[in-house]
Amino acid sequence: MVEAPDLTEEEREAVHEVERGAEWIRRAHGNLVEFHHAVGHAMDHFDDAEAALEGAYPDLAERFDEAVLPAGLTDDGKLSYQLVAEFEEGFLATIEDVTDETREELVDGERYVVERARHAAARRSQHSGGGS
Repeated sequence: MVEAPDLTEEEREAVHEVERGAEWIRRAHGNLVEFHHAVGHAMDHFDDAEAALEGAYPDLAERFDEAVLPAGLTDDGKLSYQLVAEFEEGFLATIEDVTDETREELVDGERYVVERARHAAARRSQHSGGGS
């Protein structure tokens, strides 16, 4: 394990900020996946509504069938799974690559070096504080 104290303050800060940024991007990815699932559930309800409207309100049913159910979410017609895939294959992949490169360059590929160093320092402080 690479110890964070071997890093300059700027390197330590950079590694920590890169990891924090990557964590937030992963959270955004999770939210995007959640968005995809929510849209899918909504479409299931619209499909059920379309079926319920067919007999008495065929014009409304047709409107759902033509305008909502096959509709994409963007002006160019992309569906939610396509947005997730593009994010994963594009920006998320780039973030993961750059984060990995940063870790490789600065801390031999180790993860959470700054957090581990803080934890180790807290434990040393706790044990040297005269505890039993």
